[in-house]
This record gives sequence, structure tokens and C-alpha cells, in this order.
Amino acid sequence: AAPEVYKGRGLSSPGQQVLVAGAGVIGPACAHFLEVLGYSVTVVDRGPVYAQASYGNCGNICPSHLLPLAQPGVIGQALAALAQGDAPFFLAPRIDLPLWRWLLRFAGNCRRNRMIHSGHAALALLRESRHLYDGLLDEYALECEWDSSGSLYVFERSHALQRFAATAELLQTEYGIEARFVTAGALAAMEPALRPGLAGAWYFPGDAHLRPDRLLACWRQSLRSRGIHFMEHTGVQGLVFRDGRACAARTSRGEIEADFFVFATGAMTPFLSREIGWQAPIQPAKGYSLTMPRPRCSPRVALHLVDYGVVVTPMRSGCRLGSVLEFSGYNRRVDLRRVTLLRSAARACLVEPLTEPVEQPWVGWRSMTPDGLPRIGPCPTAPNLYLAAGHNMLGMSMAPATGQLIAQMIDGQVPTVDPTPYRLLQ
Repeated sequence: AAPEVYKGRGLSSPGQQVLVAGAGVIGPACAHFLEVLGYSVTVVDRGPVYAQASYGNCGNICPSHLLPLAQPGVIGQALAALAQGDAPFFLAPRIDLPLWRWLLRFAGNCRRNRMIHSGHAALALLRESRHLYDGLLDEYALECEWDSSGSLYVFERSHALQRFAATAELLQTEYGIEARFVTAGALAAMEPALRPGLAGAWYFPGDAHLRPDRLLACWRQSLRSRGIHFMEHTGVQGLVFRDGRACAARTSRGEIEADFFVFATGAMTPFLSREIGWQAPIQPAKGYSLTMPRPRCSPRVALHLVDYGVVVTPMRSGCRLGSVLEFSGYNRRVDLRRVTLLRSAARACLVEPLTEPVEQPWVGWRSMTPDGLPRIGPCPTAPNLYLAAGHNMLGMSMAPATGQLIAQMIDGQVPTVDPTPYRLLQ
């Protein structure tokens, strides 16, 4: 039997209409799995398709990154970052009550037992997504420069490398994540793109990476060929209810009727609190990236430059530097200090750090939750409304499993992944 939370929630049969709001990677993933089950799907987005955080991120598919931001000691790091304008984790001091409420909840999650629990819940989605990607990319011919050669967590300073040993041990013993220590001497042979003199690294063979914009373009083309309709510049402004259920969405292009509604709205979800009947504990955290031509001495695997909080993703068609968590509200201003951090990290660690021409800096909002877990499940307002948002820095890594979970919920199936840790009301 389906879990108790789904009993009596208007389970459907194929052929019914589903409206998905949000065309980042989570929205198309939901549309994909719903179409596989026979539903007719329309995807709407308030802006151009795949132009938000899913477009310019580093494309890492990384089960190794299962631990949440909320960890013991991170509050001290955040306070120190207030005095460092170039820190990878930056909080802009301001009067913002939702942010301070979020921070209080975040602080409450910075405990080891909660970190361990969140890690297990995140890993369930990460592992299922990693498995689903292998089948999706092959079956639907999604040409996205997929590379399953793993990732390297690289350290410039020896004391940081030594501290990470405890994390690597936790990942191996508690979660079963394979990790291999790489000495400074072996690192040069394993990854010639790294500068000599680094302290060492940890290699995670279970990780992969792809080019996000290529994935989204190919996936959209595949979905359209299967009858899924995309409507750009179509913002959801409200819902129409009848007999306790939503029957239509009021949009900037008129009303759209549907049997089910899925909000895959990322960092914008808090603005839909009236529609979903719940104030989402989500804060926007600005991320940055720089994309450039592929260097002659390109990295062989994705690199996490841990001392700088920067990721380097090699792609067949280029190379991308990215990361940074800037809690500065809903703005798209480019802070040149963050761009300098990306460039400085590359210069410190890479033989060929920057390849001209470097594209203009890209910024996008990550949807951050206090416990590091997404919110996936039915909304309080009506039994045919569902939410899939708050994936923090792991939207690309969790997308297939999230889409599958939403489709299984709507179809009344027993979910492959236990949805309990991601429920909205907790």
C-alpha cells in the first residue's frame, strides 16, 4: 500500500493533465517521469526556459557531497566570513526577518546527529539519481558531455587535508561512499592539470559531471518530441479552486486548467506561500560561475578546490569555474570579489588557470533550506498540489530521483525512495 500521507489524495490515472511550474532541471525531470507514466504535461516558467540556477552551475553529479551545509562549526565560519568580503560563504548583514528566522533554524541543525540524519536522507536521492542518469542519458540520447570518471577534492594546505580525513572516514563508514586518499607525490601523475606543491587530495570514483546547459537543451527537445508543451515567460499568479481542489492556474498568459499541479520553483518558492498554503523555509544563495574554452592542459576529472570553496568542471566543449554561497537576497548584482575568488583559486591550483575568452560572469540563486534537504510532496492547500523545491546546491544531482518521486506520488505508487525526510510540514 502507498504510504499513509498519500491515501485519499485523489490518485489519478494516466491521460490526465499536469501543470509543472518551473523549467529548471527539476521541472523537466518531473515532466519526464510523469510522461513516462502516461500523463499529459505542460511546463511553464516565468522567464526563458533553463535560464536559472540549473543553467550555469558546475554540473557535478556528486553523491560525495551528501553532507549538508549545516554542520558543527559552520556558524563560526560564517561569522568569520562577515569580515572577509572574498570568502566563498558570505552573508550580507541586513534587516531581513525571513533570513534571520531561517538562520535560527539553520543554527538548530548544526549538530552532529542532525547532520548525520540529513546526510542519509540526501544520499537516498543522490544514489537513486546517479543510477537513473545512466539509463536516461542512454535511452533518450541526451548528449550533455557526461563523464563518470569521478572527482578530486584537492587541498593546498596540509592542515586542511588532515582535517578532511575525518570527513572522508565518515563518508566511508557511515554512508558507504568510496574515497581514496591521494598523496602529494601521486597527485601530479593522477592529475597533471594541477600545479606542483599541493598538499594532496581525496578521490571519489562514484561522482560524475556533465554540462548543464547541454543537458537541459537536449532534455527539452526530447520532452517536446514526446508531446510535452513548454510555455516561456508565463508566471503563475494564483490558483483557481473548486470543491477543495485546484482546477486551474492563473498565469500571465491566462488560465491553464489541469488535474494536478507541481511547483518546481526553486528559490522563488517563498513567493508562492499563499498558493501552496505553506511558508517555505527557503533562502536564495547566489552562486557564480565562469565558463571558458577548454584549456590545452585540461583537468581529467572534476576538481573541488576545497581551500577556496571553488569547483572546476572540465567539459569537452569548455571548462567552468564556479561555486560561492552569497546570502545577499534576491538580486543579480555581480560582486567582483566573488569573481576574483574564482580566478584566484584557479591561479593557485591549476597549471593553466584561465583560457581566453572568458565569458561574462554568470550568477544564479540556489534554493537553500535550513537542514540541507529539499521539500518534495503534497501541499497543504489541496490534495492535487505538489512541491519539489529547496535542493540547495544539489539540484542537478537530485533531479531524476526528485522527478521520479513526484510522478510516483501523483500516480499513487509506492515511492522508490522513502519521501518522509522531504515532507513539507516538519
